[in-house]
Amino acid sequence: MKRIRLLVVIALILAVLAAPVVIFCIRPPVLIVTDTSFAVLYGKSHLRRQQRDASFALFRRVKPVMVADSAGSDVVDIAIRAAARQPFCVLFAGNRAEIAVRFHEQFPETPVVLFSGLVKTPEIPSPDGFLCVYDVDRPVDLYRAGLCAGILGVVPPKPVKEVEKQDESAAPPPAFTPKTYVLWQDPYVQSAERELFSRGLREQDPESVIIFVNSLAEMPDMKAISCTVLTGAGAEYLGKNPRMPLILFSWLNPDFTAREVVVLFDDSAWALAVPAVRMAVQRQAGGAIPSKPLIFSAKIADNNIFRMLQKSAKKMP
Repeated sequence: MKRIRLLVVIALILAVLAAPVVIFCIRPPVLIVTDTSFAVLYGKSHLRRQQRDASFALFRRVKPVMVADSAGSDVVDIAIRAAARQPFCVLFAGNRAEIAVRFHEQFPETPVVLFSGLVKTPEIPSPDGFLCVYDVDRPVDLYRAGLCAGILGVVPPKPVKEVEKQDESAAPPPAFTPKTYVLWQDPYVQSAERELFSRGLREQDPESVIIFVNSLAEMPDMKAISCTVLTGAGAEYLGKNPRMPLILFSWLNPDFTAREVVVLFDDSAWALAVPAVRMAVQRQAGGAIPSKPLIFSAKIADNNIFRMLQKSAKKMP
């Protein structure tokens, strides 16, 4: 009798433990239409990490729908239906706007998310609640990048040893020199973004000098720069192998970036999937989502600086 009771208790415990797994697996999945070339540049291991994190955050499977770059609407539709008969939500990048609209017309009750990106084209449709169109929140991104740049540029002073008597003949301390920060601008950085970047940076380094550049000819002496932020521009600058902390706006695989890149702002569909799905569930037809900052702890020796970067990466202006 005792053995039977023990078996029943064990069975109940196993059932309780298995229930979340079963619920997780049977819930309709989120599908993200992903071009094969994107997957190569994004990195398979990086994509798997994003898939895992998004699945845990949404407590449902998040699955890629891999299609060739040249795949048309019919092929994409077939791939989506093969991945799930009734998906919870389907996400498309901006280059698939036409296909997203067609899918929405065929399956109007399935929430569809289209990331319009920074390049606005006539193909971007008007949202209606089931077809949701989300932009990248560039102003918030630039504000956070400014905060992070200010943190990376400020070097903690060395502790001063106490002396019994000050040497009056010693040379006076050198004059204070403000630190210089550079923002490489792409065509989508406007005055509002520059203002928020400066605001974030000066919250960390009030005496900073900020230089906005569009070409290599406008760059100051590299030795005088404390941190550089590249917003999708400045490839020729990276070719010069700069030796200071870099903040990069890109969805490129982190393994492909320069070793000086400490923070990477990822605006890919995979990085924005969690907030996008949550907004779509609430029938929020339009809106803007900040990029996902990736902070590389292995490149930061000071744990305090790492924690400050983590906090700043979530701060709103």
